[in-house]
Amino acid sequence: MARKIDTRIMGLKIAYYRKKRRMTQTELAEKVNISIRYLSKIECGQVTNCASFPVLNRISNALGIGIEQLLTTEIVD
Repeated sequence: MARKIDTRIMGLKIAYYRKKRRMTQTELAEKVNISIRYLSKIECGQVTNCASFPVLNRISNALGIGIEQLLTTEIVD
């Protein structure tokens, strides 16, 4: 049985890694080719279900982390 991804935790992790790299939402959104509003919703855990795999992959690449770091519950520095 597949586990459900906690979008709230994933969003908090995206915001954490983005801020750690001193990036604004605007900078990250532009790098991954999504709107600032959509990124904000992802970071707040307000995206219905979950962001698509290609979007999460682009976000993780832009942040210099593996996608698995977004999908697990722990923060790995």
